[in-house]
Amino acid sequence: MVRILTQFVIGLLASALFSVANAKVLIRVDLGAQTMTVTDNDGQTHVWKVSSGRDGFETPTGTFNVQRLDADHFSDEYDQSPMPYSIFFYEGIAIHGTYQRGLGRPASHGCIRLSVENARMLYSWVEKYGATIKVSGMMISSEEPELFGPRSQSTTIRSRGRANRPWIEVYPPY
Repeated sequence: MVRILTQFVIGLLASALFSVANAKVLIRVDLGAQTMTVTDNDGQTHVWKVSSGRDGFETPTGTFNVQRLDADHFSDEYDQSPMPYSIFFYEGIAIHGTYQRGLGRPASHGCIRLSVENARMLYSWVEKYGATIKVSGMMISSEEPELFGPRSQSTTIRSRGRANRPWIEVYPPY
């Protein structure tokens, strides 16, 4: 009886350790809401703003596995733009940190951008536990006609600077 109980306890402990070691991180991206919901290996849920691909550079939808990790990546395709904490999942498309402001609207060339702080945290979980990435939803338009006008025009927005500085030219992020 003691032997059976001992084997049962050992089996239970081994099963628990095995499931913890294989706990994958679940990353769900909603393109319409421009949010990422991450369920970490402890079952905690985190919701972060993201920016996905803009018009003409749509982010692919579907369920993906991680293909490659690169904590200090620079884009060969886009003038060595920094892509910190890159988690590549589809043909050069990655989840990565960004130093640009304005998360919460489509703005990238197809990648999924999030704050560098959140990207660092996500990268460490994925590196340790692996991940499944689910991208779904319909992209909202990245154009804001009332602000920028049609894309074919070279529209300029004028914004008043601080402390009596002259007008500053601000161009739309195309």
